[in-house]
Amino acid sequence: MTQPQSATIRDHQQRQPSVIDISKKARQKLRSRQYLEAKDLFAVGLEREPENPYLLSGMGDACREIGDFKEAERCYRNLLEVDPKNLFALRGLGDICKKQNRHQDAVHLWDRYLVLRPQDKFVMTRIAESCKILLQFERAEQFYRQILQSSPGDRFALTGLADLQHRLGKDAEAIEAYEKVLKFDANELHILTIIGKLCWRISDFEKSERYFRRALQVDPKNPYALYGLGNCFRWYRQYDKALEVWQKILPHSDGTQALHTRMGDAYFHLDQLEAAETSYLKSLTFGDEPYATAGLICLFSERKEWNKAAHFFWSLFSSASDISNSIETLVQRFSRSDRQDVMRELFRYLVSTGEGDQQVLVEIDAQLKRLS
Repeated sequence: MTQPQSATIRDHQQRQPSVIDISKKARQKLRSRQYLEAKDLFAVGLEREPENPYLLSGMGDACREIGDFKEAERCYRNLLEVDPKNLFALRGLGDICKKQNRHQDAVHLWDRYLVLRPQDKFVMTRIAESCKILLQFERAEQFYRQILQSSPGDRFALTGLADLQHRLGKDAEAIEAYEKVLKFDANELHILTIIGKLCWRISDFEKSERYFRRALQVDPKNPYALYGLGNCFRWYRQYDKALEVWQKILPHSDGTQALHTRMGDAYFHLDQLEAAETSYLKSLTFGDEPYATAGLICLFSERKEWNKAAHFFWSLFSSASDISNSIETLVQRFSRSDRQDVMRELFRYLVSTGEGDQQVLVEIDAQLKRLS
């Protein structure tokens, strides 16, 4: 090699950034969320030092962020072969597994992480979330409570615990936890509507109404809050107020099947039978709905339109798996409206025609004998 060639090589080597410099620059790109640029820089470094733990960790993080999970997992696993206790690799690989719905694998990796750093509440939260998906509810609750022992005001743990209790039907406990979450943002619409619904479920209607009204102060057109507030008025038997609230939903959407059934019931109680019929029929455009069908049976029976009442009666029983239970549901529907006499007329009409399922006719004939 000639002297000029040797000098050229030395100059080139001197101009090349060191692996440390490459790693620092790549980390800066990573922190500024320039993930593709970070990935390219880490790749340059890894060409020179393929087992460098800092480069493998950074490359895994960059690939994870851009959705290249295969390459991210390869980097994290290579790093764990070099250093089985590497915290960044254990946490990062767990995150990759979670994103791919491999929750059992994710929990296993994060458990290994917590052996080394047992007080990391962020990883404990991750484990709790995956445990919920794996239906390991008791373990999920244990992690949330462990976090709250050391950080009683941790928003993520409080929200996670509240969601878990909501899912398990522990309504009173969920309300208590959600109310703590509201201390972070008193106008968080999603939480306000959930608490309103939960209060309604435990029959605390006054408190339910307060929360739905708070939600409507934040968003006057919110359909969940409007539906919930209308339900409170329905429970108070203030059907005109319920309808006034529910009607505010319809200019902005087609409503839901449950909404139209509830509106049909409210109109029926107010003896606005044409409006009730329209609402019930609208409900049925969403699909079969036994309560809307029962409402139409009552409505047409009230009008003495026995053919139409019979049509919807047999429609109700065409998909009924339990005949006795369906008849009992219909009896209760007539009873709530204090129209047992109309129901008896309908049953007598059905028996007199002799048409339809004979087992059903036998059941309603037995009902008539019990009611006579």
